[in-house]
Amino acid sequence: MNLLKLFEPAQKPYPKDIRGLTSLRFFAALAVVIFHYIMESKTIMITFLGRFYLGVDFFFILSGFILAHSYISSLEEERFSFRNFCIKRFARIYPTHLLTLILSASTTATTILLFRVGFDHGDSFSCFILSLLMMNAWGLNKYTCFNNPSWSISAEWIAYMLFPLLAGWVVKRGPLITITLSYVTIITLSIFFESINKPFFELTTHGFIRILPEFTMGIGFYLLGRKYSFTCARQLFHLLLWALAIAFVMNVPNVVIVLMYGLLILIVADLSRQNKKGALEKKILVFWGEASYSLYMVHFILIDILFIPVMMRAMDGSKVFDTTLYITGTISFILTFFASYYIYVYFEKPWRSWICKKFVKETSQRINQ
Repeated sequence: MNLLKLFEPAQKPYPKDIRGLTSLRFFAALAVVIFHYIMESKTIMITFLGRFYLGVDFFFILSGFILAHSYISSLEEERFSFRNFCIKRFARIYPTHLLTLILSASTTATTILLFRVGFDHGDSFSCFILSLLMMNAWGLNKYTCFNNPSWSISAEWIAYMLFPLLAGWVVKRGPLITITLSYVTIITLSIFFESINKPFFELTTHGFIRILPEFTMGIGFYLLGRKYSFTCARQLFHLLLWALAIAFVMNVPNVVIVLMYGLLILIVADLSRQNKKGALEKKILVFWGEASYSLYMVHFILIDILFIPVMMRAMDGSKVFDTTLYITGTISFILTFFASYYIYVYFEKPWRSWICKKFVKETSQRINQ
């Protein structure tokens, strides 16, 4: 096959709403949720499911891609409002972050009172303040705390603040140089942190190190896709899905999977541009993609409330471990979807809309970006 025939100059821009990528957000969030439910099982963790935490890295790359899609034209045309950008990003993440932080702190206090244990030795007042300020992935605390997944929101916030600088740098360097340098940085950091027994793809309290090259690579992939289109996007999509599945099962290095994530985002975005609709365009998947942030942020609290107390009691011999644990885990997993649905519909969306309408000055860009 002639590789040059895989690409052609893009004939039209991406649609405003790239629905396929929205659906992929759901699968990335679901992967992280599954990982947190099975991470205490050593038997399951040695399977490919034990690498589902890499869903976070997918989010980081996708975030760079989507923000570039939404804002890079305004940056190039010098009509970008950093104030409006910050307010929109704050409205997107902070209300649900604050709600789940309060719920998590309440859960921690309750479990200490009822079970006489604290499930996170990182939980402290100082860490609560860092989480409140979205600074819990800046290397200022030793452990993750309270709603553990919120470290990635702190990392995202750093990337948001640096977005104009990073995007400007990417535009000057071009997509291929950006992707190459970002990927080399990821490989170098992975080797370094592995050498000091702190795997790069498990960085949480220092999550800002993990996000920046991936986020920048996402911007690079957007600029590449803006210029070029695939001539056989659907075939490449199916091929890449199989390749990803094999990579997980065969324990292919994480740095390879991360690059495949970028290619997957590029291909799915191109399918939307070519109006080649598939399963990822289904309304139910798009909805859960939109609700994926609530799903991601609330699931660990349900684990705390229903799952961990039972597991702790099972481990000390007071309960039968397997049956009780699996039944409770299943109930908790199902309730996670109910909770995330209601939080998204009745809390996240209304608060985001209110903050944007109240504080964002008139702009042509959408408030739900």
